[in-house]
Amino acid sequence: MSVHSRRIKQIGFRFGADAFECQVQTWQIVNNTEDGDRQYAQCPEGEFREETDDDYALELTFFADWRSGGVSDWLWDHDRQEVTVTIDHHPDIPAEHVQWTGVVTVKAPSVGGEARTTEQTEVTLQYVGRPVKTRF
Repeated sequence: MSVHSRRIKQIGFRFGADAFECQVQTWQIVNNTEDGDRQYAQCPEGEFREETDDDYALELTFFADWRSGGVSDWLWDHDRQEVTVTIDHHPDIPAEHVQWTGVVTVKAPSVGGEARTTEQTEVTLQYVGRPVKTRF
């Protein structure tokens, strides 16, 4: 198979029905699921790994927006609530459009920063279970 490379240029990003893709600087779905412990029984087929629970997180950096309904304001107002998040990856390329949907627990962002720098909102949100991938 030949090399394929693509820059991330455009996404769709929603918390519920509220779209915030224009505020997103970086995003990453992180699989923190640990491998189960290896166990052994005293028979030829006696090796297995213990089952573990899914542990996924969504790491986000937004350009801060504290206007009414802005992403920073929205996160603060929905702190500790479970909401559906939808990410459309490469929505402008039909052969590569993939969507991830899942429920996350919202965490209010930290506020503040260094003088004369662009204000950003960084937050890591924990998924409830595993996000679902859909190919279009």
